[in-house]
Amino acid sequence: MPRENIDQLVDDGSFQEYWPLIVAQQHTRHDIDKLRKNTPADGVIAGTASVNGELFDDEMSRTMVVSYDYTVLAGTQGHRGHYKQDRIYEMAGRFKLPLILFSEGGGGRPGDDDTGPRVAADTHTFTQFSQLSGLVPMVGINHGRCFAGNTALLACCDVIIASEDSTIAMGGPAMIEGGGLGVYTPEEVGPMSFQVPNGVVDILVKTEEETVEVAKKYLSYFQGNLQTWEAPDQRALRHIVPENRVRFMT
Repeated sequence: MPRENIDQLVDDGSFQEYWPLIVAQQHTRHDIDKLRKNTPADGVIAGTASVNGELFDDEMSRTMVVSYDYTVLAGTQGHRGHYKQDRIYEMAGRFKLPLILFSEGGGGRPGDDDTGPRVAADTHTFTQFSQLSGLVPMVGINHGRCFAGNTALLACCDVIIASEDSTIAMGGPAMIEGGGLGVYTPEEVGPMSFQVPNGVVDILVKTEEETVEVAKKYLSYFQGNLQTWEAPDQRALRHIVPENRVRFMT
């Protein structure tokens, strides 16, 4: 579950959520009580937290966390959720904060009020997210179904960590069927048996919990020096790297 994933990732009590009270912009179709119940945070949980604080000081452990909530309208991207992310990604760039993204979700959400023919409204989410590349560490985590706009953000990350149950694709089943290309289940679109050999996924693990642990370890490589460390015996390389560097290796 999204909030449980965040709890596993961050140091205890350190997560400061931004704009948790917003709801989906669907007021012409639903009353506010229903929106509060069914669309908390507009399906995007975001905020700052400390990660690996037991290893690094407060400044180096500070991290920005964004998680699509697949329990809210299938983790789709809504009008207000995009505005929330605009602010989050601007802050990540301004304060040079590492960013961890949980990407599971169905992409753009048609049906929000007052957006006309647009899905993403007049937001800068995708531009601002891509501009973080090379500026801060960007870690993408996926478990389950990730399609369309969610995939676009995941693809911008420096590393993509996924579980074996993931499916990742730019077009989901509804888009494929709508384009006259056939009927497919979500698990048939972008499975790991296809995307790992393609190089889409950098690190494949078995479970959702493992994706979080690997992400924490990966992020630690960019957070500073450890107080203590040990290195494997380098003599083991003698049997791997030949003394003659131009010798053919098998």
